[in-house]
Amino acid sequence: MLIKTIERETGDEDLFSKSAPILTAASEVAYHTMNNSALNSEELCRENGIPILQAAFARCVNVISESSKEDDMSVQVCSHIAKCYRVSSQFETCRESIVETPNIVKDLCRIMYYKNLPRLNVIATETASSFAVDEWLQTQLLQAGVLWHVLQYIFNYDYTLDESGVETNESTNQQEVANNLARLSLVAAARLGGFKLAGSEGTPYNKTIQSIFSNLLTPYLAKLISRNTTNELLKILNSNTENPYLIWDNRTRAELTDYLLTQQKSMIRSGECDMSFGEDFKYSVLKDELVIGEVYIRVYNEQPTFVLEDPKGFATAVLDFIGSNAQ
Repeated sequence: MLIKTIERETGDEDLFSKSAPILTAASEVAYHTMNNSALNSEELCRENGIPILQAAFARCVNVISESSKEDDMSVQVCSHIAKCYRVSSQFETCRESIVETPNIVKDLCRIMYYKNLPRLNVIATETASSFAVDEWLQTQLLQAGVLWHVLQYIFNYDYTLDESGVETNESTNQQEVANNLARLSLVAAARLGGFKLAGSEGTPYNKTIQSIFSNLLTPYLAKLISRNTTNELLKILNSNTENPYLIWDNRTRAELTDYLLTQQKSMIRSGECDMSFGEDFKYSVLKDELVIGEVYIRVYNEQPTFVLEDPKGFATAVLDFIGSNAQ
């Protein structure tokens, strides 16, 4: 009955002109029904519920714009249905249906573009994170440009707010919303690559996505994803650091964010982007740095007391470099 109601309302030509749209309530009830019981989620999949939800999702995504508000009917419906997807992704039969309906992932990534809807961004990011349990969905998310969105969110983090000790509320503090979204985005990015996170359920290792992170965030920062807490890593990403393993400052952040923004806009407007998804990206500000064994030689010469993680491996890399250049 609920699915039939959603299907009927989605097909109503006057959907967006109703004073009391039923689709908002129906999609919210669908979420709570699925969230209440695993059996309900699996039953919805058996009743062709995922494609029906997607039809409603797509219709509402198509009317969302940079002038949309959080309380708009289309935004509310997208929020409820995205949460339906998040719950259903726990079950293999439901994930199979999501994989077979590829526009779900494309539309999910599309709503992440609208910075005027931060709470919808949070829900979409949480849903993308939940999809990362499936290898096929990891690939679909990558191809739909999810990294262009989540990596940008990460650079909106303000660590001074967290360190201030002042109690904040997301309903009244926009920076707290941005900080929460940054944390969720870092977790989503890690899960997409199959990085191991403390306190988080493991996801399939994805060699391609881990390689992209190693290139975009540098090998050193990519390694820290599994070593540091979310807040610690976000602080590093949004601070200036120069040591033999990492040169990270306003210039590198600006280059990366410009690249991400360009790819994001291209994906939204034309459906096309850098097909290497960042594996071919190069930092122009680092082009003259000599790197041996993942160590910046100029910086190490300036900081010779810096403790290397693998001094033996570094020495071997230096000898190999000297030998190859002597021939």
